[in-house]
This record gives sequence, C-alpha cells and structure tokens, in this order.
Amino acid sequence: MRGKRGWMALCLGVISLGCGGGDTSTGGGRGSNFIGPSSTPTGKASSAPMSTGSAGAGFGNTNKPVSMTPGVQQQPDAGCQEGMRCLDNNSPDDPDCGHQTLSSSVKTIENPGNALLVFDTSGSMNDNWDGGGSSTGQNGTAKWQVSGTAILNALMPLSDLLTVGTVFFPRADPNAPTTCVDPTGIACLFAPSLQRPSGTCSVTPITSADQINFMPGAQFLTTFAGPGGNAAPPYAPVPQGRTPLKEGLQQAQAALSSSTLSGITTVIVITDGDPNCEWDEAASTQIVTDWYSAGIKTYVLGAPGVGSMGETILNNLASAGGTGTYIPPTDPMALQDKLREIVSSTVTAGIDSCSIDLNPPAEVPDKLHLVVTQGGQDQDVARDLSKDASWSVSKDGATVTLEGQLCDQAKAGVYEKLRFDFGCVDLPPLKPPPPPPVPE
Repeated sequence: MRGKRGWMALCLGVISLGCGGGDTSTGGGRGSNFIGPSSTPTGKASSAPMSTGSAGAGFGNTNKPVSMTPGVQQQPDAGCQEGMRCLDNNSPDDPDCGHQTLSSSVKTIENPGNALLVFDTSGSMNDNWDGGGSSTGQNGTAKWQVSGTAILNALMPLSDLLTVGTVFFPRADPNAPTTCVDPTGIACLFAPSLQRPSGTCSVTPITSADQINFMPGAQFLTTFAGPGGNAAPPYAPVPQGRTPLKEGLQQAQAALSSSTLSGITTVIVITDGDPNCEWDEAASTQIVTDWYSAGIKTYVLGAPGVGSMGETILNNLASAGGTGTYIPPTDPMALQDKLREIVSSTVTAGIDSCSIDLNPPAEVPDKLHLVVTQGGQDQDVARDLSKDASWSVSKDGATVTLEGQLCDQAKAGVYEKLRFDFGCVDLPPLKPPPPPPVPE
C-alpha cells in the first residue's frame, strides 16, 4: 500500500559488486542487490535490505571467509562474507572478476505522476454496459456509470501520488445560441427550461466549470464523484450529444500545453463509438504523435459498442500514442484493472541523493562498474557516458557520485535498478541520454 506523497522508506540498501554474467535471481555469477524502490510503506523505516541476495552466492565460495588482496588470486575453496572482495571461481585467470557486498543507507522517493482523462459522455454512453440500448437493461448500469466507477476505484489507492484532470466530450459551449426542443419554439415561450444549448459537437476548455482542471488526486476524486459520491456529477445531465473525439483531443492538447506538470504524464481516452462531428483522423493522429514525441503516451480504452470502423480509428490512435492497440475491456473489473495499471506506470521511484556512500569502501575503485536496469535489461554505464552524464568513485572507494543527466534520471526513477559490479563485466552499454533542452 502506497503512503503519503514524497518519501518512501529509509532503507538499509545492499549493493552487490560482482561479475556481470550470472543470473541475479539465483546469485549465479554476481550479486543481485541494487539501489531501488522498497516495498515498505511510506514514512516507515525498515532495517531489511532493499533486495535479497547472498554475499558470494554462485561463486562456489561457501567455506571460510577470505579478504582478497587486489591482484592476488585466492584459493577456489576460500569462503566469502559481506564486505570482502571474493574470487569468482568461474574466472580463475582474472583476479579482478569477483564479488563484493557493500551496505549503503539510501532513501528513495516516489515521484508523483499525472493523468489526463479524455472522457466520452455522448448519448450512447447512456446505454447499458451489457447491451440493450438502455441503462435500464440487464443490470441497469450505463456505460458512463461503469466507466466512472472504474475510474474512482482505480485511482483511489494512488490518489496521493497523482495529479489528474478530465476533458469531457461533448460539452456544449455555454456561449452558443440555444435551441428549443419544440421546433416551433412556441413551447419555450411558456417553459424556458425547454431551451437547450446548441452545438452538440462542442468541447469546452479544461478550465471551464463543466470540466475538471488538473488537481491533486484526492481532490479530483471528490470532484469527480460529486455530492452523491457515486460518479454522477459532473456528468449530469445525463450524457447526450454526438462524439467529437477530435475536438476532445484538441482541448486536451491545449490543457497539456498550458500546464506546468512535472513527472510522467499519460493521456487516457475512454470512448464507446466511432467519432463523428467534424472528424479529422490526420489531425487527431498528429496530436497524439506529438504527445508521444514529448514523452506522453496515449492509451485508448473502448467501452462496449465500438464498431469495426471505430476499432481501426482507435487502434491507429493507440499506435501513434505509443501503446500498440486500443484496449476493449471485457468487463467492468477488467476496465478498472487496466486503468489502475496505466496510472501506476506514471508513478516512479528514484534515489534521493546522487552521492552514494559505500560501507565498507570498494577495495578496487578503478575496477568498479555501474550497472543499471532499464526496461528489464541490465546495461553497463560508462563513467563518461556523455558530456551531460557521468559518474565517478572516490579514490578511497567510499563514495560514488552520479552527475548530470545520469543523476537526474536516477532521481526520476528512469532506471528500475542500480548496482555496482567489478572486474569482468560483459553487458551491453547504456546509450547516452539525449542532450538537455537549450534554454530559450
């Protein structure tokens, strides 16, 4: 269970320094410990290591401990214990290929994420989720209600780690002229309430009263649920009108362009049908493509009712948004689970400091390798990765310092794991990060 925004647990990190060719899950060939997020609830200290792994496991060293002298090979049956640099018996010709387990007190922080919902509230969203064309069908639950409940349940566990906003479409322009439900207009002379806003293809800006501008997750949930707490307002009155998806994406684009969000941002489109009004697929796809180029992914979730043409359109949007294909949830619970998975991906965990103290110091500082895991793949980090990203170790082996963009990315949680190996590391190199933007 995630705790309050900000600090996670203060953990006793265990950093493994080992040869780079084994299975880290079993200890074969190198240590599996790393600097990374802890499962300890936020704000509570833990004395447990941040990950498990045995000192020297997988190297055949199970007997008495031996401290290695740099450049001197030890006997294959020598033991190993925490803090000692020990021989990798699989590489007897290289005395600098081995394993050393060091402890380090580190803090990790959870970096809040952001989600922008682009939510279809057209007339068809009032149809029953289970079919029948009416919200009084099999279970009397309309698609907008099912979707709204799924949003509430998915975001609630992460509410203190999210900033959320919503662009509902359609939303009639309050400045547009009204029309009377009576074509003759006579009835509205006696009952002005029969006047309805025109422009059922309109979508108002996120700053409008009928939209939800970006706000902290807990506040968003209260606003979204409305006074009844059941996701009724801000949908009231009942969803109606057509499906102006292009216009909804344009308002979402304006919302993101004017925001000052920090951290990972994701756009989630929820719709149940083919877009109509003045649909422009090229313009809509370009919006999503531009988001993806800026690091913002777009997920497209289709409620029941999407036709074959709509599937093609939504798949194209999802592909341009970097998420493959649109997601048609098979049931309300699947929708909720997928929403939770998406918003969880925006919350990252990183280290709080780029100065890492090693205890005891590394015995062979010049042989240290920094290894990061990104996208599930271990990669060796060059000390001078680029002119904007580097790392160094003090002469006494007691402190490692991450610098520039390498530091920034470690703090932002770009890497799933960080650890240190020494000696014979055979891993693909980490690609240098793109240069930072030049201030205007």
